Amino acid sequence: MYNDPNQPQQPPYGQPQPPYEQPPSPSGQSPYGQPQQWGQQAQTQYGQQPYGQAQLQYVGVGPRFLALLIDAILIGSVTGLLTSLLRNAPGVAGLLDTIIVFGYYIVLEATQGATVGKMALGLRVVKTNGAPITWTDSIIRNLLRIIDGLFAYLVGAILIWSSPLKQRLGDRAANTVVVKRPR
Repeated sequence: MYNDPNQPQQPPYGQPQPPYEQPPSPSGQSPYGQPQQWGQQAQTQYGQQPYGQAQLQYVGVGPRFLALLIDAILIGSVTGLLTSLLRNAPGVAGLLDTIIVFGYYIVLEATQGATVGKMALGLRVVKTNGAPITWTDSIIRNLLRIIDGLFAYLVGAILIWSSPLKQRLGDRAANTVVVKRPR
C-alpha cells in the first residue's frame, strides 16, 4: 500500500485517532455568521461539559434530603422565634414565616448557588450545562417546591428517582440540576 507523505495518515488499527479540528475560515466566522469555537461551543450546545472540565455528578434523594433537613432546622429556629415574638398577631407571623422560607431558598440559591444545607454537604444548584443559575431559575424552582413538597416530599422524591438527571419538578421547569461541588 502506498502512503503519500502529503496526505494525512490514519493511525494503525486499534490506536486512538487524533481529535478532528475544523480549520477556521479566513474571516474567523462560521458560515452562519457566528464566531468559530469548534470544541467548546459544540459541546456546551448539547448540554455536555467543555473539554477539560469534570462531568456533572447529579445528586439523588439522600443527600438532598439531608440538606433539606439542615435547612429546615435553621429556618424552623428563626421562624419559631419570630412566631413566639408575634404570638398576638398570628396572621402577620404566618406571612413573615412564608416570606422567610421562600426568601431563604430563592436568595441563597440565586446568589450562592446553594443553601446552607447544600453548602454543608458540598452540593450546588446549576443549570443543566453547568452554568450558575439566575434569579429567575431560582424563583421558578423554589415556587414549584410547593408541589414537590406534597406528601412529605414524596412527589419530589418520585420525580428525582424517575429522572436521568435526578431532577424534581422545580428543576425540570427551571432547567436546573443539583450536583456535587467539584473539589
